[in-house]
Amino acid sequence: SLCSTLDRASGLISWNINNINGILGPKTDVDDFTNTISPFDVICLQESVEEVSLAGFHSWSNTRSSGRGGGVTTLIRNHIANSCKPIHTSIPSDCSLNVVVVKIPDHSNDVNTFIINVYVPPANSIRKGAAHDSAANFEYLQDLIPVLCVDTTA
Repeated sequence: SLCSTLDRASGLISWNINNINGILGPKTDVDDFTNTISPFDVICLQESVEEVSLAGFHSWSNTRSSGRGGGVTTLIRNHIANSCKPIHTSIPSDCSLNVVVVKIPDHSNDVNTFIINVYVPPANSIRKGAAHDSAANFEYLQDLIPVLCVDTTA
C-alpha cells in the first residue's frame, strides 16, 4: 500500500480540466464536475490555468506567469492535507512545465508518499524544449515512493 493515510482515502483522480474557468464559466459550479470529483480525496488537475479552490480541500497550484494554458492544481481533502507539505522544485518559473509536489507523511511506518502533478506542453508547442530541459530537476525524487499524475498528451 502507498501509505495508511492514502489507504483510508477514497482515491485519486487526475484530470486535464482545460481551464477551470472556461468559456462557459467556472467548472466548479457545474454538477457534472462536482459529482465526478466528490468521491475522491486527492484531485490532480492539469491545465487548470489558474489557482483552484474547493470547499473542504487544501489547494496547491503552479500556474504560468504569462501565456495561455498550462498550470496544475493539486487538491487534498482537509483531513488528509493537515499533515501534508508542499515540496519546492527547482524548475524555472519561465518554463512551461508545471509541477506541484506534495508530501503525505505516514508517521506509523515512516513512509512518505509524494503526489507529483505535472503538465508537459504538447509536442507542437514552441515551449516543449524548455520543459524537457527541466526534466533533470526530478532526479532528487529517485529514492521516493511517488504517485505520479502527468498530462503529456495535451
